[in-house]
Amino acid sequence: MAGPLLQPLLLLLLSFALGSAEEEAQDTGERIINGVPCPRGAHPWQVALYHNNVFLCAGVLVHEKWVLTVADCYSREYIVQIGTNLLVDRNAQKIRATEFFTHPRYDVTTNVHNIMLLKLSSPAKLSPTVRIMKVPSSCKQPGTTCTVAGWGSTTMDGVRNPSKLMCSNVRIIPYNDCKQVYPTLLRKFTICAAPPRRSSFACKGDSGSPLICQGSLQGLVSSDYFPCRPPFDPIIYTRVCKYRKWIYETIIKNC
Repeated sequence: MAGPLLQPLLLLLLSFALGSAEEEAQDTGERIINGVPCPRGAHPWQVALYHNNVFLCAGVLVHEKWVLTVADCYSREYIVQIGTNLLVDRNAQKIRATEFFTHPRYDVTTNVHNIMLLKLSSPAKLSPTVRIMKVPSSCKQPGTTCTVAGWGSTTMDGVRNPSKLMCSNVRIIPYNDCKQVYPTLLRKFTICAAPPRRSSFACKGDSGSPLICQGSLQGLVSSDYFPCRPPFDPIIYTRVCKYRKWIYETIIKNC
């Protein structure tokens, strides 16, 4: 009796364990605005979310049938593009997602608990260009070097998206330092990161883009504040490591 009941859970845990390590961006560029193209194939877990053929935001494949993104990227249905650095790629996997699960304490007015899971209508086909990123078991500390990648606007007017995935090297900033910049926006379950010389910034379309720190998924760009122009303040991310339990429980209950 126990075998059939445990099998789905064991498969789920195995799929999480297949997450592969991140390669940091090889260029010295520190931006998504003014960004550098990510190395081809370096982000095989990153997906692009579309609605009615319009790019909305990014997400991360955390299971063959599940994508993690931010709740403010909500739509009634999505086409999830998987396995490519290109924003538009006819050869990429495209899978419909019509089921979504926002965090039960998400507040649309304050963006608290800005995180959401999408269930794909069919499993993604894993390959060298399509991989699962495991959910982190621990939180990285301030000073850790990370990479954020996205298809958000590369111009300060916020209207031009790149054709390729763009990367920026950043570091996690101490909570109290970021609190001085965002006295009302920063929350307990968020994290801040910025390039060393503050020469770059995420912009419109970068919501849901993953912050990868030493091979670990630590954040998702949260669109609390996108001035898209200097001075480039730190970016606020949903701190994924704080939601590990909710992510696992949601997937297991809705397999």
